Amino acid sequence: MKSNKQSGRTILSAFLVAFVVGCFFTVVFKLGPHYLDNRMIQAAFNQVGESDIGDKSDSEIRRKIADFFTINNIRDIDITTVAIDRETSGTSIRLDYERRFAMFGNVDVVLRFSNQHQSTE
Repeated sequence: MKSNKQSGRTILSAFLVAFVVGCFFTVVFKLGPHYLDNRMIQAAFNQVGESDIGDKSDSEIRRKIADFFTINNIRDIDITTVAIDRETSGTSIRLDYERRFAMFGNVDVVLRFSNQHQSTE
């Protein structure tokens, strides 16, 4: 004689799965916007760097980057921290910055970003 016994997920395992999925989505929703902003910053550097910046002044280059930041709603970057280096091989635009924010309670996250574009003009 066969026993028809049902087996399935216990309430404890269901809560554990919900907790893990919740933690995953929390991390994605807190980190994701910062990485998207960084991609926009790199795109700004590429666009400005591919235009003719060899004969432009530093303030004109920063203004172009600031305009791109305004259009793409990037407000947390101080445009004066953008480093512009002129060499014989071309002009280099660089920005190194970090973001700190609270993840869970007293756990903080530090994200470090480094963006650079080297134009050969």
